[in-house]
Amino acid sequence: MLSNPFVPLAIVHHANQYLITNGYNNRSGLAEILGPKDASSGLRAILHLHEQYDIPFHLHVSGTLIEACAWYDPLFLKEISELRQSGFIEIMGSTYAQNIMTLFDREHNHHQIQEELRLIKKWFDSDLSDITGFWVPERVWNTKHLAPILTDSELDNGGFNYILVDDRLFLPKGARDRFDQNHSFIPELFEPRYIQDGMGLIGLPLSSEMRHNVMFDTGQNEQNLNALLTKLYNEVKSGREVIAIYGDDMEKAAGIPPWNENAIKQYHAFLQWLKPRQDAKPVLLNKWLDSHKVQSTIPVGPGTYRELAKDFGAGEDYMGWAASPAWLPYQTIISKSWSKLKSLSANGDKNSPMFQLTRKHLLACTYETAWHDAPNSIHTDVSDDIKTNGDAIIGLPAPWACTLASHARAANVLMEAVKWEQDTMNEKKLYACLGDIDGDGHEEVILRNGTVAVVISPHFGGRIVYMFYFNENTGALIVGNPSDDWNWLEELNDFMDVPMNHPGAFADGHFEHDSYEVSSIKIKENNEVEVVMKNNQQNSDAYGMKKRFSLEKDGNEVNICYENIPPNILPLTINIGLSPDYLRLLREGRSAVVPYNDGGIRGFRNGKIFVWSYFNSPDAKWAISPDPIFGHGFCLSLSITSSDVSLFLGVNHIHTDYSLRNTEDN
Repeated sequence: MLSNPFVPLAIVHHANQYLITNGYNNRSGLAEILGPKDASSGLRAILHLHEQYDIPFHLHVSGTLIEACAWYDPLFLKEISELRQSGFIEIMGSTYAQNIMTLFDREHNHHQIQEELRLIKKWFDSDLSDITGFWVPERVWNTKHLAPILTDSELDNGGFNYILVDDRLFLPKGARDRFDQNHSFIPELFEPRYIQDGMGLIGLPLSSEMRHNVMFDTGQNEQNLNALLTKLYNEVKSGREVIAIYGDDMEKAAGIPPWNENAIKQYHAFLQWLKPRQDAKPVLLNKWLDSHKVQSTIPVGPGTYRELAKDFGAGEDYMGWAASPAWLPYQTIISKSWSKLKSLSANGDKNSPMFQLTRKHLLACTYETAWHDAPNSIHTDVSDDIKTNGDAIIGLPAPWACTLASHARAANVLMEAVKWEQDTMNEKKLYACLGDIDGDGHEEVILRNGTVAVVISPHFGGRIVYMFYFNENTGALIVGNPSDDWNWLEELNDFMDVPMNHPGAFADGHFEHDSYEVSSIKIKENNEVEVVMKNNQQNSDAYGMKKRFSLEKDGNEVNICYENIPPNILPLTINIGLSPDYLRLLREGRSAVVPYNDGGIRGFRNGKIFVWSYFNSPDAKWAISPDPIFGHGFCLSLSITSSDVSLFLGVNHIHTDYSLRNTEDN
């Protein structure tokens, strides 16, 4: 028997959000979720409490949340990194967008994990060989499907050593059902086991009892944990290798709505309860496994946590949601887009920037795949319409899940850009067409030469919704931020009002949603392509306004002429959203971005890409943008006071000095 026996106790926090921003009217923004710098609330409060009580813990942060933080609050990531370096935090791996892995093929899941590992290395300064634990998205497990993926030596960390699974999955179906109804103490459910046919993976059981009682909402929670630790302590004294593992959403402990607003106090009480105990000691799983030999093997059946499987109607295999009639059209969008990308990869460079961006966008669109609004779930957004799945009552797919899947269609544009990227050797090409490039049911205008390509949406404001730059057989997206949060906006190219997002370029204040009709598209003497469109929104004060877009064969700038602006809408505010090298902005944030302001020229440089805008009219002037930063982009605003004005949007490849006068085009 050990001289000073104790129950090892591990705490695992899962922090997960999409690429969100601030200023929502229907949910918490990123600033509220992370909390202020004084750590008085939000996720920062949980970090501070653990540091205050000197209690180590495990942390998984979804890649989408990492990128949101990198853009809006990189200090939060630095705080995590410093705690990790001091030995306070063990970082866990998972997938980038928390896709339900059992719904996707090996290649998709491989890239999800790789993208997450890339961000962990970048932002947490981690040696990837230390990332040995895996958080299974929504804890939906299937050994046959997932074990070969997680143990793949070609992963950047060499493969994972252990996974966290709900304790109930250690039981066969009959015993699992009985356990769900009555959480009797079963010591085997606190033992680490090798997973049968798991290719060497260790399964560590997440304790249902711990998850239900760590928030000290009532005195009963503390009593329940006291009783649990007494039983586990007796098992330790008898020589059994047990471990108590708490794992749940970090937002739950931080009391982020809709979670209990008193959660931080309740979690604080739990840490106060744990700190002085002699019969329990917080441990980090990597170190604990190094000193504790796992001997036995157990089959771990397919399944997830009880509430998801039974109460919410998803089922043990998640197919109650994934195969629901309301979700299938969205799953079809994702599947078709992914299949199309795989076909494209057979004939292209998988490492090209545009291909990587396309794939990354599709990874993002699978976030929390097929999540439904179950009426009895705390996360439910709407519950008016319900359906039954056996004995369970299930809702409809969550609006945000439908929106993300819908935007997988934007990959059609990005895949075309992959082809354009490969076609940059044809520097003399001048191209214009009108067609539904993204499959949204509305025609877009495409203008392209050997250097730039623009996609304009007549139906949604006559705006440039995408602009690409190509140089030396590589490409970058410089206008458009398709992977950023669309909230509940399923339309691909619409303007997002609250909070302001996806402005594209040349979004007209108060008229962003106006429809335009294309009057003409023509190539002038094979040297310049031009499209003219007219506002045909009958009920709009901007009705009749024209926009004329032109691109020269050898040019690196688009000329936009506004004509016939109704006098009653002057002065007119025009917003120009720039995302110079969107792929790099997603992965690296904005620390490398340099603003440019020289007379009438304004823009931003990111690495060697410099995107800028200017005007040559005395009736235009730069204005202060009410939303200078959106999604992963920067917004320039200008005010025009005449009925006709000429504006320019261009891009340069920078060798050294980024002054526009010294730049060279390649």
